[in-house]
Amino acid sequence: MDKNSVTKRNGVTNYRVAQDLHQQELRKGILDDTSDLLMREGTTALSMRRIAQLVGCSTTVLYTMFGNKQGLVDELYLRGFDMVRQALEAVPRSGHPQDYIYDLCYAYRNFALTYSTYYAIMFLKVMPEYIPSEANRRLGQKSFQLVVDAVRDCVAPEAIAENEAWEIARIIWATVHGHIGLELAGHFDYPGVSPQQMLERALQAIISTLLLTPNRIQ
Repeated sequence: MDKNSVTKRNGVTNYRVAQDLHQQELRKGILDDTSDLLMREGTTALSMRRIAQLVGCSTTVLYTMFGNKQGLVDELYLRGFDMVRQALEAVPRSGHPQDYIYDLCYAYRNFALTYSTYYAIMFLKVMPEYIPSEANRRLGQKSFQLVVDAVRDCVAPEAIAENEAWEIARIIWATVHGHIGLELAGHFDYPGVSPQQMLERALQAIISTLLLTPNRIQ
């Protein structure tokens, strides 16, 4: 193969990579704009025609990228969980595994407050008619594998079964999730104590009970 052929081949490869990256960014932009539209105007505004007008493309482009409205909503749901996963993966592993669990919980709270539109799509049933598939639910749950791993590290992996670690992680998640729901609704406006301090107190109580006592889950 001569040098010109290699150059041409690399040029095509680079072009395709650039094209793929552009498509990914375009997809993310459409999903972000759609999530904002949903929270501003409600579910009645969520039509392919309205979204196309908002992002400045044809409905054909949307149908090509997402298949249909259900496909677009599925991707909204999964993008939210992907963003959670990225937020949790960015938390450094340092210090005691129990401290790592706290840091993961705080990162989850920060995600919910920063990307409240996605959080609402994922958990607050802003689209009552939308029911994610079992496959998508399982993909979403995988975002929290880091919490499960941290739970096992706290008590030694060989001393706790995987299903028990998942159960403990779900209880911790439910505690944080309940706190976030109340915080977003404005129920933690107390003088002298911040919402994060209140969350820390709740986590201290639940984590010490679940991880530092025998027969944790009955």
